[in-house]
Amino acid sequence: MKNIYLFLLCLIIFSFNSYSQMTASEDYSYEVSEPYEVIDGYKKYFVHQDKMIAIKMRKKTIHIQQFDTKSLKELIRKEYDEKEILPDNYHPEGMKQVKNKIYFFYSSWSGRKTQHERLYYLVIDVNTAEIVGEPIQIADVEGKLAGSFLTLVSVMGIPFSTATVDKFDILTSEDSTKILIQYRKKPKVKRDTKSHDIIGVSIFNSDMSPIWNKEFKMPYTERRMDLLDFAVDNEGRGYILSKVFKDDSNDDKKKKRDENANYHIELFRLLQGQSEIAKTKIELDGIFINGISLFESGNNQLFCAGYYNKGLLKGNFISKKHNKSSADGIVIFKLSKEGEVLKTYTQEIPLAVINMYISDRAKAKNEDKEDEDEAELQNMVLRDLIIYDDGSLAMVGEQYFMVVHRTQKTVYYTYHYYNILITKINADGSLAWMNKIPKKQIGKKGLGGMSYTYLCTSNHHYLLFLDNVKNMDLPKNEFPHKHSDGKGGYFTSYKINDDSGTVTKGSVFDTRNLTEDFNAHQFSTKRVKKISDSAFIVEVYKKGKEDVLVKISVK
Repeated sequence: MKNIYLFLLCLIIFSFNSYSQMTASEDYSYEVSEPYEVIDGYKKYFVHQDKMIAIKMRKKTIHIQQFDTKSLKELIRKEYDEKEILPDNYHPEGMKQVKNKIYFFYSSWSGRKTQHERLYYLVIDVNTAEIVGEPIQIADVEGKLAGSFLTLVSVMGIPFSTATVDKFDILTSEDSTKILIQYRKKPKVKRDTKSHDIIGVSIFNSDMSPIWNKEFKMPYTERRMDLLDFAVDNEGRGYILSKVFKDDSNDDKKKKRDENANYHIELFRLLQGQSEIAKTKIELDGIFINGISLFESGNNQLFCAGYYNKGLLKGNFISKKHNKSSADGIVIFKLSKEGEVLKTYTQEIPLAVINMYISDRAKAKNEDKEDEDEAELQNMVLRDLIIYDDGSLAMVGEQYFMVVHRTQKTVYYTYHYYNILITKINADGSLAWMNKIPKKQIGKKGLGGMSYTYLCTSNHHYLLFLDNVKNMDLPKNEFPHKHSDGKGGYFTSYKINDDSGTVTKGSVFDTRNLTEDFNAHQFSTKRVKKISDSAFIVEVYKKGKEDVLVKISVK
């Protein structure tokens, strides 16, 4: 009996070592900086030329660090007292970088008596890592703004207060020469079947000098439309992409025999000197939009891209309800700046792609569904769109969903970041290739170290993410093994050839063995910063109250 136990123990140790000694891919190299004192709190990173700026907000202080991206050395560290530069009731609205300047935007409510929402910005100089000058006010709006709601939950899972956050949307043009500030006013008439949204738009140059601003009354009531996306182009024109319903439902509907959606898509063009909104109607022709976003190309054209489905699903990962985020295929609308729909592309996701990295039993079910044209990828979200000079496109999407768990004492959430779908579309709209990249990441703290980092060179696409080492040799007839966020993992790479779509998989490093001296802790996807077309930097915690920078380079 002892010999059997000894054999099993050796087998376990051998298996563990075979995983823990995974050979790193020769396509990558990485280097680690000297440790430096950690600064906890909210973190944001920016890169300009050979400098990286880290802005960290903690306990009423703002810390600014400057690093050299070549040597990975910390060059400058500054600390500011929030009370000396910001009002007590300020709320961060975002940060935008334009060349060597970082604009830190924040809002401030004037109070119940005057009821004005103000927007300000501070300038941070990348070269000196300093806050330059005083806060500058750029908006003063009478009345309350809609924003989004943040609900605070007690330990018993009972909401005890809500706050309005993200009152201003801040966007930059494709060439970063224009900045758009957008807000939505709270309607005076609370009946959304009668009230029309008032959208405020302000356009600025890259130095924050104003170009034009105006409030627009939306052409449909709140119940008749759903705002999907905003954009500003290189000439300072504003755009809104909206779903417009045929009724007051404000909800996607599909009866069993319906062949068309109960809505269409419209592009609103917001132009300087014009009081009326210019509209372009985009017909859907028998498809149902999962989600769609606006993009501007370098050659002065607009693209609307996303996923579509054909209506009602019998079930999804979470329940047997209609999964509006399921995807039968991809959809792309190419438009001129004058609002003309130039081309419409749709590409169905092949069953062979849907059936990658699932069990044989699940494949058989999909084949049965395909007989009724119901096989789909569920919970798809578009993450990246790459527009090439020749008019071809690359789309990267991810299966993402959130699950609410309720117990007698509390409510908690789990966040699920599953497989990646990467697609190349030729300039004529034909499908070049499509690939499904397997992963199954689950965590309880939002994004954390989940999702992926995307890089592209002239010949290849790179998708990098933390994964379970058991997935390194995953057969195509098995589901990926679960990676639990915060539990370490292998930083894994999928290299995709741009011409053929051929996939090569490899390991970059093991977070539990970053160097001989320490492991990488608190890996966060938000901390990954691209520094060139072939390299990026991520800051990780090494314990002992010290951080390090890790620079990963594509060879």
